[in-house]
Amino acid sequence: MADAQPPAEKVTAEVKRLKEMSHQAFFEAWITYVQGVADRRAPAREVQAAAFCSQGLASRTLTAADRAARELKTAVARRDGESKRDHQARIRDFRQQLQDARDPVVTAVEDLAADEAEYLAQLDDEAFAEEWSAFVREAAGSSRSGRDYVQGLAFRSPEVAPRTQALAVQMMRNPGDFLPEVEGESRKAHQARVTQLRSRLEAELRFLQYTLNYAVARWGRMPTAPNYRLQAMRLLAEKYPEEFSRLRNAVRNDARQAREEVQQQRRAERRPQARSAN
Repeated sequence: MADAQPPAEKVTAEVKRLKEMSHQAFFEAWITYVQGVADRRAPAREVQAAAFCSQGLASRTLTAADRAARELKTAVARRDGESKRDHQARIRDFRQQLQDARDPVVTAVEDLAADEAEYLAQLDDEAFAEEWSAFVREAAGSSRSGRDYVQGLAFRSPEVAPRTQALAVQMMRNPGDFLPEVEGESRKAHQARVTQLRSRLEAELRFLQYTLNYAVARWGRMPTAPNYRLQAMRLLAEKYPEEFSRLRNAVRNDARQAREEVQQQRRAERRPQARSAN
């Protein structure tokens, strides 16, 4: 028999209460929930569980869960007079509690990401570019937002990743085209924003390459490593077309001269052989 769902109005009220919390208060509420500690301010546990996995809070909950995993000694503070062994035992228990509480949140985020990927796939090029550039700019300029997990998974999904990668490469070539102008911004400040954006794009391109490699590997084909030298050459050709063309012609001329010298040497070597044969 399926588990009964908590009343929707109670879940909605709990979502509203949690949304209004500061980051630290939300983190502490999540820790209390994970540990199963009674909280008179919170509703029944099944209502809390539904709220933490809701569309409006799942990403924020996952952020709190990941922070708790990184800060175990903060989440499970050592009590006065508690031995180190007992403290470590409580940390081990909490780690398992955290994993059990995190799993349904991850499932909820993945379901939301699948819906988001479907939405992104039907956008035209202009709307898709707006969504992606806003995601990258926000991620590059601030701490993790509530939608980062969902949107990140959606952009890196097998269905959307090829389109995302093509746009990310275009942004790497011309980042200024995707950065909104800031009135009164100095050249140095603008360059700092460009550098920050490029750094975020480089990270995202690595994630996307893994996604695309995985898709290829699933079909029994060995993924090829990205050709960074070729990518860099293409970027240089676009940024400095005249210089690149000059260097390319110089290399071609050198190669042609080298071939001609080899041919001349071979002809010179064949002449004595021809005379001796006669």
